[in-house]
Amino acid sequence: MKNFFFFMFIQLTFTVSLESAKSPDVKIYSTSPMGPYKLVIKQTYIANPAKINKIQYNIYLSHKDNKTIIFGNTTLNIPLDDTLILGVKVARKDSSGRWKENSFMQNWPKACSTAKQFFGNAWNGVMYGLGINNTNCPLLKGFYIAPGVDTSILKDSNLPKTFLYGTYKLYMYYTQKNEIIGGQVIIVELKRS
Repeated sequence: MKNFFFFMFIQLTFTVSLESAKSPDVKIYSTSPMGPYKLVIKQTYIANPAKINKIQYNIYLSHKDNKTIIFGNTTLNIPLDDTLILGVKVARKDSSGRWKENSFMQNWPKACSTAKQFFGNAWNGVMYGLGINNTNCPLLKGFYIAPGVDTSILKDSNLPKTFLYGTYKLYMYYTQKNEIIGGQVIIVELKRS
């Protein structure tokens, strides 16, 4: 019983010291597998390049001066509106380098409004960077050339601010009447910030 109180006292002292040390100027490093992260986009490609989809993102990444910029073009053969469903399947890379497929799967109705909600304050910057000057839903059909999206603006999005660190493969797609009409694969790494 005496040892129990001694260890409780040590734990309490450590906790109080740790909490009192927290300030904007002091960084406390943790070995936790999750926390605030830095998003690094590693790669992106069309999910099914042999198929001509109604929604196509022909985009590529440029890594320069510690920035990642998205360039390319977007073809919307139909309006991207709220009649579409936005889906995502996430694979997580395990410690031996293999993808654990379907770690997370989700479909959201109202694709355009859902995407706008996810991007939050970064929405306008992303749309202008993709060459789409209309920032309201629906996004009109057309061909858009991307002058460039600086991916650092994604910190202003409504994505979770803490997450499990690691490498993820996101397969994002749009469906209409149970048919996939466009899809993109994005490989990202979430690093300790």
